[in-house]
Amino acid sequence: MSESGDSGSRTAVPAPLEVRVGRAAVIAFALFLMARTVAHYIQDSPARAVPAVILTVAVIALYVWSGYPGRSRHRWRFVAASAVLVYLPLPLLGAWWAGAGIFLAATVLGFLSRWYALPAFALVLLLELGKSLALGDDPTTALSWILTVAVAAVPLAALTHFAETARVLYETRAELVAAEVAAQRARSMGELEGILGSRLNAIAQQGFRILSDGDGNTEILKKQLHGMHDIAVEAQRDMREFAHRVQQ
Repeated sequence: MSESGDSGSRTAVPAPLEVRVGRAAVIAFALFLMARTVAHYIQDSPARAVPAVILTVAVIALYVWSGYPGRSRHRWRFVAASAVLVYLPLPLLGAWWAGAGIFLAATVLGFLSRWYALPAFALVLLLELGKSLALGDDPTTALSWILTVAVAAVPLAALTHFAETARVLYETRAELVAAEVAAQRARSMGELEGILGSRLNAIAQQGFRILSDGDGNTEILKKQLHGMHDIAVEAQRDMREFAHRVQQ
């Protein structure tokens, strides 16, 4: 959500369609990744279904929340929280909770800076390898598992980058529009000042001339007043043309 307003008042503005589509794609893909895990606990292990569902919602919500603007200062906190949610429930939920590791891998790949992302991603894959071996998998299965984690984490991180890129592009476009509007206002004010300034200056000079050179001649005075009227009419016409251009 973005906010705008004047004089301290803030009005919530809905995120643009591109941003909402990107975030919806991230959520949909995350739900798809965890669907089999949740289905397993509901069907085959009802006693662990409630904590599994709660933790699944927490993992997905944490990942989505991490991708919102203004969270970059807390990226390592999100990584730590994701690691806790991924590894701490393993003794309770067992091997089927291993799929949550995809979100930790996507978190470090998608939210850390480029200098830390790839090393942290490799570290997560090593942790996943150790986790798989600890859960009783043979080395071939463990290697297959870390490949699965990598293949799933990369598109999840890519979707997150897409949503963030859409948001940045939208905000950049809004800033460019605001700058163009401000520049147009400045040009319009300059043009308006030129129109009114020259006409008002001419009327003022004509008025001073009447006051200083008036000799009581009614015809000359009338002619000078008609001149001032013509200038005023011309200024009014220019103002109408200016208002029409601004409206266009």
